Amino acid sequence: MTSETQMDTYDDLDEYDYLLYYGNDSDCIYQELPHAHWILPTLYSIFFLVGFLGNVVVIVVVSKRSSRRADTFILNLAVSDLLFILTLPLWACSLAQGYWTFGDFLCKASGFIITITRCASSLLMAVMSVDRYVAVMKGKKMHPLRTRSCSLGSCCAIWATSILVGCPTLVSKHLDVADSSCVDSNGSQFSLGYRLALIVLAFILPFAVVLFCYCSMAKYLWSYFGKQMRAITGPGKPRRGHSWLRIVTCVVGAFCLSWLPFTTLNTIDVISQMGIHMPCSTKVAARQALTATAALAFANSCSNPLIYSLLDDGFRRRAQLSLPGLFLKCRSMLPSPVWSVPTTSVSMDSTSTYTGI
Repeated sequence: MTSETQMDTYDDLDEYDYLLYYGNDSDCIYQELPHAHWILPTLYSIFFLVGFLGNVVVIVVVSKRSSRRADTFILNLAVSDLLFILTLPLWACSLAQGYWTFGDFLCKASGFIITITRCASSLLMAVMSVDRYVAVMKGKKMHPLRTRSCSLGSCCAIWATSILVGCPTLVSKHLDVADSSCVDSNGSQFSLGYRLALIVLAFILPFAVVLFCYCSMAKYLWSYFGKQMRAITGPGKPRRGHSWLRIVTCVVGAFCLSWLPFTTLNTIDVISQMGIHMPCSTKVAARQALTATAALAFANSCSNPLIYSLLDDGFRRRAQLSLPGLFLKCRSMLPSPVWSVPTTSVSMDSTSTYTGI
């Protein structure tokens, strides 16, 4: 194929049918997934509605009883998910329209928020797993470290680390004026190195900590209880420690299952941009799958409130007590309609009160 024929072919394609060319493979053109321009915005809108309402309820319920050490982690995780949720309407509108219309500032700000919340959530998952590991394996031997002040200190350190990790996003994220899209600075060594570092810090290291903690706990619990676990815990409700262990396990498992496909494909995409040869079909399939797995990863921001409501009886009771008050408070913030009463000749004396006559 000659260069003139290639240029004619590119001119015939819509500019949103491809994003980039991979290395020297000029014939390798990325095409969007079919119907992605309306399926993904619809999913993001659903995630926003469910996640916003769910995480607001979690914050209201948990903040009323923040004396528990576990509630400190839950509250910070809900705040992280809520901040992440607030960026979804921007990306939903951008995908539906095919271009970014919110300016360079919101482009950088949304990328910054996504990075810090992604990092904060993964580190919170790791800390929660370590907390459960210490509770199960060490018991009262490590009790001085399992205090609310230590939990607050851990959360503050996590947020500070996440903000520092997210700062390079303010440089790498920018508005591409050519096609009006909010993109990363692809191709540069800094951008590729930063993406790899983010993958390691925001997923691989926390995932390794989580895997170690839960494999160790599973081995310990099986060897300690064995087949007599049901006889020890009783046929009724599980003990509080075991109930909280089950909830944390589901929360951490949902996070890992949601972000593992996206992180894997993101790593493949970074490797392909580093000059390592890959077949064109593999690159195109990875890019298309990356779009689908991003939606799966974003769905994690609305999964935690559902897990709490299904598995935590105490959360359900507190939610039932808090929701009426939250509804009345929101209703009181809305402007109330002002009804004007027409005056007649009979009320002429009373109207003088308002006119000052």
